This record gives sequence, structure tokens and C-alpha cells, in this order.
Amino acid sequence: AALAAGPAAFDDPAALAACEARAAFARAHGADVPAFAEVEQRELLAALCAGRRSFAELREAGLVSSWLAGIAPAARAALERVAPERVELASGRRARVEYVAGQPPFVAAFLQDFFGAVEGPRLAAGREPLVLHLLAPNRRPVQVTTDLAGFWERHYPALRRQLMRRYPRHAWPADPRSGHR
Repeated sequence: AALAAGPAAFDDPAALAACEARAAFARAHGADVPAFAEVEQRELLAALCAGRRSFAELREAGLVSSWLAGIAPAARAALERVAPERVELASGRRARVEYVAGQPPFVAAFLQDFFGAVEGPRLAAGREPLVLHLLAPNRRPVQVTTDLAGFWERHYPALRRQLMRRYPRHAWPADPRSGHR
């Protein structure tokens, strides 16, 4: 009955898709990580059924957490090294990396979180730039880029004037690369 309901009935479908995309990204960049596609999710679901008597117990086990707990420590370390769940920003805040099938990984964070950074975080041992969704204080994106240095040089001066008028209580330094807020 659990297999007929499918993996999405026992874990958040968005979390399943994100974990699948994260594992695929890591594998595409040379990490020795097991796949977590539909076939593997169904196999894991069948294995989790052993010893459980209800759908509630299966939901409580969680497919994503069970998959992460079940992979070898070396594979888990490779996954975290090549495709981390979170990255540290220049502000010191840790932001969640979003993995979506068919798209490069991205992070959405306030523009101020990048003050003091010359370039954005990179994944896959520095080979892959992270797509940055730079947010205004109202949490809306003002720029999407992989080239933070180019953004500071070409787009930030004009954007700074707009943001200073709209959000006067926030610091908008003339040189955001210096780290002064």
C-alpha cells in the first residue's frame, strides 16, 4: 500500500526533489554519492516498511533523513563538500542552498549579507559559482547573478541610489567590497 501511495506521501515532495537534485549535482561533479531518484526512493520506502505498521510511522521516519543516515560516512562527507546544504556568507550568516533539477544551485539572501565579499560562494570544490539572488530589505530580488564583482562594479551604484531612497534606515556603502556597513 505504501508503494502504491508513492514516496511523496511520506515526505515533503519539495524536500524529495531538492535531495534528488542535490545528489545529482554532487554526482555530476565527481562525488561518489548514491543516486536518490524515483527508483531509489521507492526502494528505500520498501525497506522502511519493515517493522512499521502504519503510514504515520513511515512519515515519522522520513525518506530524506533516512537516506542521509543510510549512506556511507565518506559519501555523506563528499555530498557536504561538493554540494553543501548551507554556505557561509560574508556577513557570517549561513544561507540554505536551493537545488532544483535542471537549474544551477542558488542561494537567496539579503544584499547586505554580501557586503565585504568580492566574489560569491562557490560549490564543487570551487569549480561552480553559486547563483546569487540578491534581495532588498523587502525580501524581493533586486539582482540575480553569479558575478558578484561585476555586479558591484556595474549595477550596484545605480541600485544603491534607489535603495537609499526607498530604505533610508539601512546602510548602503559606496564601496560594498570593503565590508563597511
